[in-house]
Amino acid sequence: MAETDKKKEKRAIITFTANGGGVDKLKLRQAGTIFGRENGDILLNDYGISATHCQIQYINGDYVIFDMNSSNGTMINGEKIVRQKLQSGDKVAIGGTEFTFTLEDAASVQHISTIYQPTDEDSVVSDKTSIVDTLIENEIRNNQRWEVLITTTYGDGSTEEYRIQQNTIIIGRATSFGRFEEDEGISRRHLMIRLNNNGEVFIEDEGSTNGSLLNGKKIQGIHMVNESDEIRIGSCLLKIKSYSRSA
Repeated sequence: MAETDKKKEKRAIITFTANGGGVDKLKLRQAGTIFGRENGDILLNDYGISATHCQIQYINGDYVIFDMNSSNGTMINGEKIVRQKLQSGDKVAIGGTEFTFTLEDAASVQHISTIYQPTDEDSVVSDKTSIVDTLIENEIRNNQRWEVLITTTYGDGSTEEYRIQQNTIIIGRATSFGRFEEDEGISRRHLMIRLNNNGEVFIEDEGSTNGSLLNGKKIQGIHMVNESDEIRIGSCLLKIKSYSRSA
């Protein structure tokens, strides 16, 4: 059996250990999972955690964690990271919250929920890491979908707008819309735009040759953007806004 097939049989589990030895587990979806105090798929009641703190994505058979420009950083096994592939057994710390990442056989973890409910109400886990909800559940309840409006000002001063109904969009010289192929300062795959289930917009440079700028600063890792933010790739200036639409 191919290695990638073996990986598909595994599911990612994060385990919180409470004082007194109680253990609580949460199963991650293979779609990107964002951790934060106010925004994200998993909300944590911990004031050391930023409003939108970090994200775990499933990429080419591996789970990769990204710090999202958080105030206090994301630690893996005691080392601060920006982006790192997770290995089974890694210890992750964000704010005062710690959990262990493991890969386990899918068949053996079917009973584990994707919503975290502490088993010990008096534990540190209950106090600091109470997961309120997941946005996938919100999406089912609210029956919402999102689209993104990208306004592009090219180097010659001309402007175009694009409405796209996708959660993941790649901008670059290979993009099927726009005139990005005319800009030699833009890579074929330059910038990734992602929408989470709450309609929040995030960007990540795709390892481009010249980099991507957010409000004049070169970015690393994943960054949340607002409609007033300016993103520059090559000689192009982008502004991004999301809209809710009925499913």
